Amino acid sequence: MSAFTYRLQLLLDQKEELKKVAARELLREELELEKQHEKMRHLQQSLQELIEKRKQMRRELFRKPEGNAILNAMKVQERTCYIDAVGAQIEDLQSDIVSQRTVIEECGDRAQRAKNHVKEANREVEVLQKHRAKQEERFQRDLNEKEERTLDEIGNVLYVTRRRSI
Repeated sequence: MSAFTYRLQLLLDQKEELKKVAARELLREELELEKQHEKMRHLQQSLQELIEKRKQMRRELFRKPEGNAILNAMKVQERTCYIDAVGAQIEDLQSDIVSQRTVIEECGDRAQRAKNHVKEANREVEVLQKHRAKQEERFQRDLNEKEERTLDEIGNVLYVTRRRSI
């Protein structure tokens, strides 16, 4: 009795390996996307902190320093320059956030392509597995038919032999 051998087993093995590679690539892309989202959250948090800092500095612009120090025009000018510098940092962060959105969109596109690639690889493997199952079923059916023919032949030979001996 011979065992079933699938003639496309090598192709099935290759497709399964490609499926695993595609799944690893998808995982990598999803991790990268999450990393970029985390970077965006960090940038937005930094932006909010700077905005709050600038608001606080504006409120304290004309506040008298602690102790006996006098608030003069030079101190106000220094504070104003510092507020302007914080404003420039805010603008830089806003620009970084816009750039980060673009990066996130690109990562999202790559992740979507990777998902589609995984779906296609899954479909290809599934098709070959169904083909293998049908081929194995056909092999078993043919084997059973052959066995039945052999048993029928044996039965006929026994019947003829018994009939001759009577």
